[in-house]
Amino acid sequence: MLSEIDVLRDFIKENMVHSDAIEAEQDLLSTGVLDSFNIVEIALFIQQEFGIELEDEDISRPNFTSLSAMVDLIQRRKA
Repeated sequence: MLSEIDVLRDFIKENMVHSDAIEAEQDLLSTGVLDSFNIVEIALFIQQEFGIELEDEDISRPNFTSLSAMVDLIQRRKA
């Protein structure tokens, strides 16, 4: 079974056409891997893939800046 980070990494590589390695703590926004449109796309994917509901305040830069930040968000919403 893939970890949450692996699932997110695979989604980004497949849907954002990014072929370089993505580290868990890498700032995806400042390095140009993601932009504001991608955040919405990933938020929808997270809700579907992990069966959670995100609130408006969850859709913020700090929650989507890195793979580990996204996993933290997923775990908080699952709790």
